[in-house]
Amino acid sequence: MKNDNYKILALKYRPKNFNELIGQDIMVQTITNSIQLNKLPNAYLLTGIRGVGKTTTARLIAKAINCNKNFINNEQCETKEHCHCREISETKHLDVLEMDAASRTGIDDVRELIESSKYNPTNAKYKIFIIDEVHMLTNQAFNALLRTLEEPPPHGKFIMCTTDIHKVPDTIISRCQRFDFNRISINDIKESIISILAKEKIESDTESIEAIAAKSEGSMRDALSMLDQVIAFSDNKINFKDLEKILGLISSEVYFRLTDSIKDKNADILLETLMEVRNGGVPVDDVVKGLNIHIRNLMYASLNDGVNILDMSDDLKKEYIKSSKLWDIRDLLRITEVINELELNINRSSQPYIMFEITALKLLEMDQTVSIEELLNQSFKNLEVVKPTENDQKKNQIIRNDIVDEENFKSKVINKKKIEQVVDKTGDNSNSIVESMDNKDDVVLDIQDIIDKWSDIVTGVTNVRTSIGIVMEHSKPINLEKRLLKVGIHNQPCLLYTSDAADEGLGVDLGGRRI
Repeated sequence: MKNDNYKILALKYRPKNFNELIGQDIMVQTITNSIQLNKLPNAYLLTGIRGVGKTTTARLIAKAINCNKNFINNEQCETKEHCHCREISETKHLDVLEMDAASRTGIDDVRELIESSKYNPTNAKYKIFIIDEVHMLTNQAFNALLRTLEEPPPHGKFIMCTTDIHKVPDTIISRCQRFDFNRISINDIKESIISILAKEKIESDTESIEAIAAKSEGSMRDALSMLDQVIAFSDNKINFKDLEKILGLISSEVYFRLTDSIKDKNADILLETLMEVRNGGVPVDDVVKGLNIHIRNLMYASLNDGVNILDMSDDLKKEYIKSSKLWDIRDLLRITEVINELELNINRSSQPYIMFEITALKLLEMDQTVSIEELLNQSFKNLEVVKPTENDQKKNQIIRNDIVDEENFKSKVINKKKIEQVVDKTGDNSNSIVESMDNKDDVVLDIQDIIDKWSDIVTGVTNVRTSIGIVMEHSKPINLEKRLLKVGIHNQPCLLYTSDAADEGLGVDLGGRRI
């Protein structure tokens, strides 16, 4: 049977008092305290994203100021006789005037409002003017309003709401008591949805509720609008498969498959997942945005207690923690840079899906981050360590002096903390125990031996990271003092940090490119 009295959920469950307003506890406490102490500002300015309760709060303030039944402490105030609250809720009260600045932007509209403010209220204590989307007013309209805000009538109060505070002149803002509305947390939205579904006697799985809450991006009105749409399709039983079709959602499992295939260099799974995303018909900018959030979640999950910042279910948090352990956070940062650039350019592309797919294939070929210390450790393992003679030391000094005199060489110290001693395999000591230089001060590397073995070191580095090996081909060992090896690099914009710097996460900068 057709229900002619049906109300959309956003109107049916609109907060009727401050206790029902969710996600704005600090703001609610400040406003209610000022009302109870009778310390009322001349004008309120409420700012925040869409659907967080700005206009609703404006009406609640109007109720609290004009209520003669102690509205703040009386949740059933609207049921009392001779109370102004019901008429205010229904926007029928003569002394509470609402103006939509999005449709009435001109100076004449504001002059009409100002003229009305000069007259005393009809039957309430204050005459209240609610101006929604106030940032849409013209400059002339703002100038006309400014004078009234400077010297408002004692019986008048102005409550202005805006989603774009930057378009409101500072002269207006400075004459108002400003309240910034927070985005409503996913958990608060989930609890509200669960409560509403229980009242509506509608079944739903947990995944669907979490998806609606996440998709709303902190807007309760958006969440309820989506819920209305899903209920109409699902016939009082909501499941995630229907939700994906209606709202064009991509599950977290798809994003995990994308990133896992990139990490594992699995082109087959990557192509299969890309085709699934394309066939799903989800707008590509939503896909890219979701992937960027997914990478962000992986980075947070890799940090100590970072996952607690994420607004998601406990099961999903565990999944992110498990996956993040397989990643180097430096690789995730590099992927984020690529995705951010894609997000900026994809809306200008005539083939956005192709652009997204090519970027994914580009990430598939991305090398994994390797620190310079790891490369050098692998190369130095093959070095033969001998104790230099007095003649060798003199020879080394001559070589060092000759090389240092070359003006075209730039040098940087490489601090090799632990270089293992590998005894000459051709001698009688081939089975000797490998010792650390930190433990044996009398065992040192011979600079001439390093020079002789330099090509082998370069080859070892090149096999692991070609770009670094190419640069090292243009370098020469210069000096060796215990644990410090000085390398000169001829006409190359290359900096090799000490291993101390690498330990601090500075890495190596080759030609201005971080690795």
